[in-house]
Amino acid sequence: MKRPSLAVYSTTTVPYGYKQNLLQGFGLPIEKSGDFHKVVYHNQPNMTDTTHSIIFNYQNPDNRNDLKPLRPGLDLRISVFEKHKEDGKIWFFDSDVLVAYSKHHQHDDETYVRIAYGKIYPNVARYFNQNSDDKRWNKMAQIKDIKLKDYNGSGDQIYICCNRGSAGYSGLGVNAADWAIETATKLRQFTDRNIVIRQHKSSGYPQYMSDYQKLSKFASDNQNITIHSPKFNFPELINEIRKSYAVVVFTSSAGAPAIIEGKPLYVCNETSHLAPMNCGDLNTIEKPSIPDRQQWLNDLGYAHWSLNEIRNGEYWTRVKDQILKEHNG
Repeated sequence: MKRPSLAVYSTTTVPYGYKQNLLQGFGLPIEKSGDFHKVVYHNQPNMTDTTHSIIFNYQNPDNRNDLKPLRPGLDLRISVFEKHKEDGKIWFFDSDVLVAYSKHHQHDDETYVRIAYGKIYPNVARYFNQNSDDKRWNKMAQIKDIKLKDYNGSGDQIYICCNRGSAGYSGLGVNAADWAIETATKLRQFTDRNIVIRQHKSSGYPQYMSDYQKLSKFASDNQNITIHSPKFNFPELINEIRKSYAVVVFTSSAGAPAIIEGKPLYVCNETSHLAPMNCGDLNTIEKPSIPDRQQWLNDLGYAHWSLNEIRNGEYWTRVKDQILKEHNG
């Protein structure tokens, strides 16, 4: 059997800085260990012949038409993903689920990235983290100064947190404003609480302004509906969740602070990393079913890694036996 080899696709992100360091750092312990035949740091806008690959993040092929002209690095992400669609021998860097609690931006020890293997959507991706102990979660909680709060039923609003327009891969092509309006309308059947809709923190996507206008009209036509939008009024996320009764998301990790702050979280799509923390269907909004958090948090810790942990081989040491076993059949 062909010995495993890894392509580090450098051109799937910017050519310098923290993101590039993550890619280079990922290849380093594999190269040093000799576990793979070779590690290729590929800096061209095309593919190379290896058994395994790492790209910076996923790019949904279905969004090609929304991203014209498509940057070469994004196009390469699509090509590499398609290459590994069947064999699953691909890693992706993804965002920190609890980024809202981060004290530092792009810090070698205290900034985390998720590392997904095989597929990108959390309900099918592999993090090699099932039934984990609490060691890494405790470390992450200390770094982020996170203290779990009990659920107490307090709060005076329901906070709907949107994905990014129709473009981000996690949104599955669903328009965020349409989803928020549909969700708020359904919630109104079961609760008379104030409803606040928060647009995604990015305002650079093509549908941003049309989504805002659509949401603003919905708010003006209905009582007790408020819109939070980044170009207008956009309060700090965690504080807003702290004063909420419950939080609702489609797949967005913006809802993650609800888990920490003791607020019922409703997750409307199974592909979200937060889906195991879903409190039920929207019709249970006044009587949520609260899942146990601890094992989910323990597993979360082993899905997230810092740059220095990646560089020094902590991640590779954890996963290599399984990776090599599967490659060797």
